[in-house]
Order: sequence, then C-alpha cells, then structure tokens
Amino acid sequence: MNTRYGTSVKILRGTKLFLDWKCAISPRLFLKRQSPGSFGTQECALGSKGSIRRVSCLFRVVESERMSSPIPIVRKGLTLPPFSPTSLTAALSLSSFKERPFTPSPLPSPMPSPPSSPPPLSSPSGLLQATKDALARAVSKRGSKNSVLAIDEDMRDMCYFYTQLGTDERSEFLIYMATSLSIDHKAVQDVINNRPDCIPGNADVDAHIMRWEDRLRQTLQPPHHWVASQVSRLSGGVKFLVDMRQDLLSTLYTMTSDPTSSALLKTLDGTLRELLSLWFTVGLLNVQRITWESSCSMLQKVSEYEAVHPVRNWADLKRRVGPYRRCFIFTHSCMPDEPLVVLHIFLTDEICKSMKKILQNSKTPSFDETGMTKNEEDSSLVNTAIFYSITSTQKGLQGIELGNYLIKRVVRELQAEFPHMMQFSSLSPIPGFVKWLNGMMARAQRGDLHIFTKTEVNALLIHLEVNSESEVYDRLKKLFTTNGWIDESDLVSSLESPLMRLCAYYLYSEKRRGYALDSVANFHLKNGAVMWRINWMADRSPRGLSNSCGIMVNYRYFLEDCENNSRNYLETLKVLSSDEIATLAKTAADIMKLSAETSPISPASTSSPPPIITITPDSKM
Repeated sequence: MNTRYGTSVKILRGTKLFLDWKCAISPRLFLKRQSPGSFGTQECALGSKGSIRRVSCLFRVVESERMSSPIPIVRKGLTLPPFSPTSLTAALSLSSFKERPFTPSPLPSPMPSPPSSPPPLSSPSGLLQATKDALARAVSKRGSKNSVLAIDEDMRDMCYFYTQLGTDERSEFLIYMATSLSIDHKAVQDVINNRPDCIPGNADVDAHIMRWEDRLRQTLQPPHHWVASQVSRLSGGVKFLVDMRQDLLSTLYTMTSDPTSSALLKTLDGTLRELLSLWFTVGLLNVQRITWESSCSMLQKVSEYEAVHPVRNWADLKRRVGPYRRCFIFTHSCMPDEPLVVLHIFLTDEICKSMKKILQNSKTPSFDETGMTKNEEDSSLVNTAIFYSITSTQKGLQGIELGNYLIKRVVRELQAEFPHMMQFSSLSPIPGFVKWLNGMMARAQRGDLHIFTKTEVNALLIHLEVNSESEVYDRLKKLFTTNGWIDESDLVSSLESPLMRLCAYYLYSEKRRGYALDSVANFHLKNGAVMWRINWMADRSPRGLSNSCGIMVNYRYFLEDCENNSRNYLETLKVLSSDEIATLAKTAADIMKLSAETSPISPASTSSPPPIITITPDSKM
C-alpha cells in the first residue's frame, strides 16, 4: 500500500468532490460520513480491481457552494500547497468517475526531511535527545576528513527532529546549543597569551602577526556560527534558521530566572541576526506585486499575515488587490513562496483621514474569478498613494530593517506607473496609545499631574454620572476596555479634544532612548517622513478602538526631503511635525504642569520635551 500526502478534498452539500490540481484519481473514493461544518483528516481509498492506493486527505464539509478559506496541509513540519478555489480544475461527481491512473505530480523535496532510519522515540525527551545527538555528530565532524555530504545528513536529521519538538523542548534545545557551542574562553586566552611581538618594518613578523590575528578571529567565533552556516546550505535551511530565531526570541522573552543562560542565548541570537542580516540585504530581495491572478497560496499568506487591518473574507481580499489598490511584497530567493514584508496601498486624489474610505470604497469588485485589468482604473483620478498597512511577516527577522526599503522601492514603481503622482502618505495606527493613556490616568488619580482641564472634568462628571474626578478615571478605564463609549455621541464629543491633545503629546514628546516611544512613529520618522496630521475616529474597528481610541495619524513623505529628515532624526533626535501636532503636544504639557521634581511621564521618557521643529500641513501639498 502506497501512501501519498498532499491531496486536498472538499465536500459541498455531500454531492460534489473537488480535488487539488496536483492529483489524479481512479474511480472509487470512500470517505467517512461527516456532518456539515466539520473537517478533519481522512485516509481515502483510490483505485479499483485490487489496485488500491490510499491518500491522506484533509477535507471540510460545508453547507453552501461558496468556497471557504484555503486549507493548508501539514505533514512532519512540511506545509504543502493549500487547497483553494483557484487551484481547481474539475468538479467531479461521486457517481461517475472515468478510469485513469493515479499519477500525482511530484512535490518539492521537503526540508527538513526525515532521517533514513529514525530511532524509536517514545517520549518528547527521547526526541529531544535525538536532536542533541544529531547536532553533536555534525559538530564532531567539523574540521575532519568527513565528506560534506555526511555533515549535511547530520544537519538534516537535527533540523527534522527539531521541527518535531514541542515549545518547551525547543527552548531546552536552544539553551543546550547556546551553552555547548559557546566561545571557548580558555582557548581565547591561550591565543592571546601567544601573541607575537610586533617589530615595525619586519615583513616576516607582520605576516606572523596576521596569522595570529586570523587564529584569534576564528577562536572568537562561536561554534554555533559554523552550525548556522552549514544549515543555511540545506534546501529550506534559511527558512529553518528564521523560524529557529523566532523560537529563540520567544525563549528569551519568557526567561527571567537564569542570567547565564540568557546571556548565552543572546550571543546565539546575535550570531543568527548577523547572518540573517547578510542574507536578507535589500539587494538580494525581490519586489513582487500581488494581484487576484497571483497564486492562491500567496494570496492566502498575504491575508493570513495581515496584522494591521485583518482580512475578513475572499471578497475583502479581492478588493484589496483590485482597482485603485496596490499590494507589494518582498520575497527572497531562499524563501520564494514566503512574503517577508507586505505593503498595502490605496490610490486616490487626497490624503485620507479615515479607513472607511479605504476599506469600504464604492469601487468594489464582485466575488468572481474574473481578472482585473488596468483599464478598470482612471489614472487621471490618481495623484496620491496612501500606505495604510505594512506588515513584517517573519518574527525571526525582527530587528532586520526591511519595511523602509520596500516603501522606497514601491514609490519608484508607482512614480513609473503614475508620473503625475505627487503625494505619498501613510494612514497609520497608534498601537500603544491606550496602554499609555491608562498609565497617565493612574498617575492623575494619584494627583501626580493633570491630563484634563477643569471644564473637561466637569463635562465628564455629567456624561459619566459620577461624583468625583477619581471616579471619572475609573469609569473611562472600563469604557476604553470594552469600547462602550463609542455609542454615546455626547461622550465621544467630550473626549475628542482631550484625547487628541494627549495623543499628540504621546506621539511627539514621549521618547524611548531618545527616539519616539511609539514604534510606528519611530519607523516612519527614521524613514524621513513628517508627522503631519492626527485624525479623530479614523479607525472604528474593535482593534482600532482598543489600541488608540480610533485615532490614526498621517505621516507625509516629501520625497525631496526624506534623506535629510531621516538623518536629522537619527542624529539629533528631533521630531519633525506639523504646527498642529506640535501645538497640541505643547498644550498637553502645559496642562500636565510637570515640575522639575516630578518623575518622567514614563520610564522610557526623556526628561525634557524635544525641540519643536514644525512644518505647516499645507505648505507642500
């Protein structure tokens, strides 16, 4: 009996069978009966007259003809091409199959692949030990006369076993790897003690010193650097290292009790980050535009990775890659099917103040498989590009800057397509504002500072039907948690002025190590953008209300000034903003009445507000 993994099966109302395009079948198919709405994995018998082959099928029973989300199929850590509407070539009736041989097309070689003779593993600890043993075998062959293929085989075994580990076992293995393959400090000291004397002008001595420096450099390089380099040579090895670094960062985040292990893990993280930074330089990345004609697997990943404004359904996804929209991604040759960064753009004739216009625009495509052409757009209506979502998809590439390069590349693409395009701006979320605001209200309750004027406090006492300022803060905290305030129009109006003022202060004045505390603000300011306009009720989604009370901000990109703005921000830590934002931030600071003895607003804040550098919002329209 041969087993073939990778067939996708979908049952519609119990009458139709949809098969993935990669497979061909014989006449008989047997499935366990499933109720509508259920899904699972079922081994199916395909064949006839004694020639039966079995296929492990992932299937879902649905109640309507509309396709649900694509279903990825995973076996031993390998994600095979998912089932989706665009990958189908036939809808076959269960009652009438034509005889044809079972000849599935070949799938890419998985990485990591299972070892040729895996050891019996009866427990997670046995699997963890097998992973350690495979790593030890590979390291023991370093510098020996063993063939490269032998080392690669051990590395493949190590990678395969690692993908089978649970979260706790992975953390334990990473600690083992960081500890056992750390720098040999005694060897380093021995090399230092054998440093040759320096005699200027003596060529032989100079050559001897250079050889000594080379030995010292090799000794200072931890063995796990060699391991990572060897893994990168395997098929799928770079992706494995990216995922491993994601596990490593998670382990570091949760580790607090062992400073020694934490320091060793940080060294391992530094090694992986250094190598990944070299492999993922902008010159090795490819810009790709995503359209409705792109592969279903890529469309699925774009929708799943969207972190700023989640994709609701296939129609929503089609709208986001349709007319007056652009979606670009960065890919890498070692991970061609993985979008590294996803950038969504809205093409319009003005700088948007709200997500409503972007996500619910009247130019909405129908839900069908008809391709969308450029002729559906009127280019004369387009002079502005709004970057409304940018997402880094790979947590293992954290700290490796890719998004700013994608924006710069995309701007060139858009200018080539629309030569008259003059305005470039983001419509960005403010993910940490409500968390910061809750901390400010707690301080105000203690009497450390004021965040509302007396007039605003009196108005809130009436709207919230409470008797004291302290109760106002308690009530607001609950309302911001549940988003219950959004349906009370009078309360929304009363909160607009103070929240806009406080948001301006948060964006403009709050700092972390001298840079903007808000991560999105810091990203755009480093790219050379201008903090241009704050927008009230720009994102009324549950996420937008929970993170920033619905407030969003436009960061303008004046192309001729971006380089100077970026350099100015990085070197002098000065925030470039519009007059409106700077004035609001200054007003908030005056109301707070911070004295010299008062502690900073937040642990990450600077002790004094940054210098005000402003630009009039309409001066460069």
